[in-house]
Amino acid sequence: MRRYLSHLPTLIVFLASVLATLLAWQHEKTVAVRDLQSALDYQLRQTTSRIEQRMAAYEQMLRGVQGLFAATGEIGHDAFSRYVDALQLGADFAGIQGIGLVPLVRPGGMAALNQRARAGGLSQFHVWPDGEREFYAPFLQIEPPFGRNLSTVGFDLFSDPERRTLMEQARDSGNAVLSGRLRLGFEEALAAQPGFLMVLPVYRTGQRHDSPETRRAALAGWVVGIFRMGDLIASLYGEGAEGIVTEISDGTRVTPESRLFLGDMADGNSGPWVRSAEEIVVIAGHSWTVTLHATKAFDNHPGRDMSVLILLTGLSLSVLLTVVARQMATARERAREIAEEMTRELKESEACWRFALEGAGDGVWDWHVEKGEIRYSHRWKAILGSGDGVDDVRSWTSHIHPEDLAEERNRFEACLAGHATIYHSEHRIRWPDGSWRWMEARGMVVSRDGLGVPLRMIGTVSDVSERRETEDRIRHLAQHDPLTGLPNRALFSDRLQTALSRARRNAEHVALMFVDLDRFKPVNDTHGHGVGDLLLKEVADRMRGCVRDSDTVARIGGDEFVVLLPAVGSSADALQVAEKIRAALCHDFLLAGERLLISASIGVALFPENGVDAIELSKNADDAMYRAKQQGRNRIQVFRDGITGETPD
Repeated sequence: MRRYLSHLPTLIVFLASVLATLLAWQHEKTVAVRDLQSALDYQLRQTTSRIEQRMAAYEQMLRGVQGLFAATGEIGHDAFSRYVDALQLGADFAGIQGIGLVPLVRPGGMAALNQRARAGGLSQFHVWPDGEREFYAPFLQIEPPFGRNLSTVGFDLFSDPERRTLMEQARDSGNAVLSGRLRLGFEEALAAQPGFLMVLPVYRTGQRHDSPETRRAALAGWVVGIFRMGDLIASLYGEGAEGIVTEISDGTRVTPESRLFLGDMADGNSGPWVRSAEEIVVIAGHSWTVTLHATKAFDNHPGRDMSVLILLTGLSLSVLLTVVARQMATARERAREIAEEMTRELKESEACWRFALEGAGDGVWDWHVEKGEIRYSHRWKAILGSGDGVDDVRSWTSHIHPEDLAEERNRFEACLAGHATIYHSEHRIRWPDGSWRWMEARGMVVSRDGLGVPLRMIGTVSDVSERRETEDRIRHLAQHDPLTGLPNRALFSDRLQTALSRARRNAEHVALMFVDLDRFKPVNDTHGHGVGDLLLKEVADRMRGCVRDSDTVARIGGDEFVVLLPAVGSSADALQVAEKIRAALCHDFLLAGERLLISASIGVALFPENGVDAIELSKNADDAMYRAKQQGRNRIQVFRDGITGETPD
C-alpha cells in the first residue's frame, strides 16, 4: 500500500499539469474564435462600403444623362455617345456593362422612332420581340456600342412583365430603382452570369413631375444601366483577406435561387465554411445580402490561433514535471522526509496554486477573510510595491483606479455573501511606474464556517492591457477611414444624429458641409494613386486645422469630405469656416517632389432652415455642392429656401 501511495504525488502532478494545459488551451481557442469573428466582421464592413460607394457612383452617371436631357430637351445619338465617352469607364468602372437610352413609344410613334434610329446609324434597327402592345420601351441606343451590347438594341423592355414593373416603379417614384436578379438578354445559356438593371426616369423639359400622375404625363423615357454581377465585384478596389469567399444574394434571404455572386473558391479558399458574417445593404431601394464565408485557410493564418502551440507546450511541460516528480518521489528516504515536511507547509496554499495553474494568471492572492490577512505571489507584490510578509486587502484597493473602486467592492461583497460563485472583473491598477494598466481578476471563496461566513478566498490576477488595446484598435478601424484617420460614414452619421438631437432640445443651429475636391482625378491619372493618397492625407490635415475640437471632419468617399459644425451661431459663422477650408485647400501641395494645385467646391446647409432631419439636411448640402461645381468650382454654395445661394470666391 505504501508503495502505491508513493506514486500518488507523481499522479497528482501529472493530472494537475494536464488540466492546467487543457484550460489554457480552451481559453486560447475561445479568444481566437472571438478575434477571428471580429476580423471577419471588419472585412464585411469594408466589402459592403466599397459596394455602396461604387453603386452610388453609377447612379450619379445615370443622373448625368437625366440632367443632360433636362438641359437640352432631347438627347441625340452623338450627344449621348460623347457623354458616355466623357465618363471614361475604364478599369475603375469596369463593373458596368453599358448605359442604355430607352424612350417611351406609343404605337403611332414607331415610324418616327425607326427614322431616329436610322439617323443615328442603326440601319437595321427594329423593335423586338414582335407583337402589339399599348406602349413600347425599346433600347434605342446602348453605349459603348460593341460586343454584347449591340445584340440588345431594339429589345422592348415592356415585353417582359418583370422589367415593365421595374420601369413603372421608377416612373412613378422619380428615383433610381434597382431590379432583382435577372438573366440579361445577351447572355448565352451556358456562360450566363446573374445580372441586374438600374433604371432612372427621364421627363420632358418644362413639364411638372412632382406627383405620380404628373410624372406619368411628363415621362419621356428612361436611362438604364446594365450590370453583370461578376464583372461588378471584380472591378472593386481592395483585396480581401486570404481564405474569405464573398457571396451576394438578391433580397434578404440567402438561397441558391437568389444568389447573385459567389467568389472563387480556388487558391486556398476551398473547403467548408468555418464561420460566416452577413449584412444587408440597400441600393436604390433594393436589398442585397452580402455574406463573407471564412474557410480553414482564413483560420489557419499564422498568428491567429496559438492554441495548438499552447497545447503541445503544456503537454511537454506536463511530461517534464511528471518525470521530475517521479525522481523526487524515488529519492532517498531523507529527501522524502524533507519533501513531506515541505508538503505539510504548502498544503495550506495548495488550493491557491491549483487555482493559479487553472487560471493561468500572472499574480496569485490568498485572503484569510476572518483574520483580514492577504498573501500575494512575488509577481503581484512587485506590481503593488508590497514588501515581504502578510498584508491586508487595503494594499490592493489603494492601487485601484478611483472610478473602478466602488464597482470592485460591490463584486467582492457579492462573492463573499454567496450571491456570486466566482468573483470576476476587469479594472485598472496603478503600476509602480505610475501608469494605469487593465487587470483581469478572478477569485472564489474556498471555505466557509457552519453558518456560511466566508473564511478564505483565493484568486489570480492577469494583465489584459494588450487585449484591451487590441479591442480598442478594432473599434477604431471600424469607425475611421484607414487612409486619413478621419471618421468614416458610420461614425459621422452617429455624430450628426447626436448633434441634431441636441440642437432640437436647445434650439440651436447645426451646419453641414459637403466638400468635393476639384481636379483630383487628374492628379491620380498623372502622378498615380500613391501621390493621390498622400494628397488626401494632407487635405485631411488642413481641414482638421480649420475647425474646432467639437467639430467633425469625415471622409465618406474617394475625394468627398463632410464637415459637421454643431451649435453654430448663424450661417455667417458657417460660411466663415467654409471659406477658411476653401482658402486652405487652394494653397500649393508639395508632395513627392511635385507641386500640386487643387481646389474645393463646398455646399452648406443649416439646421433647421434647410432640413429638419439628417437625410434632408445631407441632400440639400449635397445639392449645394453640386451647384458649386456647376458654377465653376472653387467656390461655396449655401442652400436657401429650396435654391442654392452663391458666395463669392
